[in-house]
Amino acid sequence: MSVDCVALTKKYFEVWNAHDVPGIQALHAPASSLADWDASHGPTNADVAKGIGGIWEAVPAIKIEVVDVYTMGDKSNTCVAQIRVLVDAETTLKVCDVIEYDYSGLVVSLNAYKAD
Repeated sequence: MSVDCVALTKKYFEVWNAHDVPGIQALHAPASSLADWDASHGPTNADVAKGIGGIWEAVPAIKIEVVDVYTMGDKSNTCVAQIRVLVDAETTLKVCDVIEYDYSGLVVSLNAYKAD
């Protein structure tokens, strides 16, 4: 059984853009992790939400635009999201997130890779 990675990923970034700490925690499995080029958060959804909340506190205007979501159809619960991170008016980052979902549609891991 697979999940709709595209719909789940779009919903994830809608909640992310709302800067909703309880909402982002609810989208992560109880045992989950997030890692990017600056930090790693986990091993629980509370740790991940706290880490993301720290990003929002440090950069209040930050938003994410989803460019594309790549999947293997029903063969995998993992997808790659090509995104743009709009840090501020002058700074936009090109990023790919590798997101693994469990069978209930919760994020188990998210690893973010930044283009140089």
